Amino acid sequence: MITLINCFYDILFLWWMILGVRIKPDGSLGLKVKIWGHLFSEVIRADRCSFCGACIGVCPVKAIDEKDEKPSIVGRCIGCGFCYAQCPHTTFDVQSVSSKIFTSSFKHESLGYLKSVYAARSTDNEILKYAQDGGVASTIIIYALESGIIDCAILSGLDSLEPFKPKPKVAFNRRDVLECAGSKYTASPNLKALTAAIDEFETKSVGFVGVGCQITGLRKMQHHEYGALKYGLPVKFALGLFCSKTFYYSSLFKNFLVSKGINLDKITKTDISEGNLTVKSGDEILLSISLKEIEDYGRKSCDYCSDFTARLADISLGGLDSPKGWTTVIIRSDFGEKLFEECINKGLLEVRKMDVKDLKVTTRIAVSKMKKVTELAGKSSAS
Repeated sequence: MITLINCFYDILFLWWMILGVRIKPDGSLGLKVKIWGHLFSEVIRADRCSFCGACIGVCPVKAIDEKDEKPSIVGRCIGCGFCYAQCPHTTFDVQSVSSKIFTSSFKHESLGYLKSVYAARSTDNEILKYAQDGGVASTIIIYALESGIIDCAILSGLDSLEPFKPKPKVAFNRRDVLECAGSKYTASPNLKALTAAIDEFETKSVGFVGVGCQITGLRKMQHHEYGALKYGLPVKFALGLFCSKTFYYSSLFKNFLVSKGINLDKITKTDISEGNLTVKSGDEILLSISLKEIEDYGRKSCDYCSDFTARLADISLGGLDSPKGWTTVIIRSDFGEKLFEECINKGLLEVRKMDVKDLKVTTRIAVSKMKKVTELAGKSSAS
């Protein structure tokens, strides 16, 4: 009986693939789309995967899971194409989507759409104690939770089993948010947690914090022809974090740092500034090393990413070009502007107005990443 059922399934699947018809999220019929096999070939095997978690989260039959810090097929693919469609590294009309999100923003050549720029920091000493820089992301998320704007937030927390390994977390309160504060420079599949928030906790309004590739995956859920609207639409706003590169946890932490005699259980903070990675335990510096020396432990996909400042976020945040202990804030959308101003008016943030011309280092790195991607694309087409 089981054999007959499997045969029927295979025949149905073959017909589905040959006919090439797909049902769009709005219920209408669409043309054939690419599926897991294409995603594996074009993105994962090609070292373009940034481990954002989108494909894992949106698979309707949970046939994709994580293995060795990459997505891996663990069940039978039904050919729906959702995984391929949400991936930030597959085709996407960024300009079209940007024009929908940023209706009243000025477009900067290398920083994307923006309305205003600030240096800011939290007025809450407890938040500053946990924060990487000025604690702006934590302040905004806590305000949004406590004021009822969102039911929960998707953040990057820490794994309880492996020391200082990032793990996506659904945060519901202040304590949850503070536990996730601080930068982790290894990938966390945050979009996987977004789908968990909707499916398992049945939340109706969500705040999302992530790096550029994760924000792109989110926007594809919201605006792509085959977008996973069930997961994208509940997201009320997205905070984007500046990101130039992420590393493999197994390579950088479990191999390299351990080889340097560092006890991973003692790490409390990592920071990248002035071309160096600094690893701390409290106020003690355990290691400070040039990024060039650990370049081989980075994800190759980051070399193909031109989005240093998370250009599709409502608000983008980073530690460059602002005084020490402050956060550089790029306001992009109308909603982001409203949310940020509410935090200021409530006395939650201290701010200093900046001009986009003040973002010299940020702009230089953004331009450098865009140039590198263009060069790699040229080499690829030439070969």
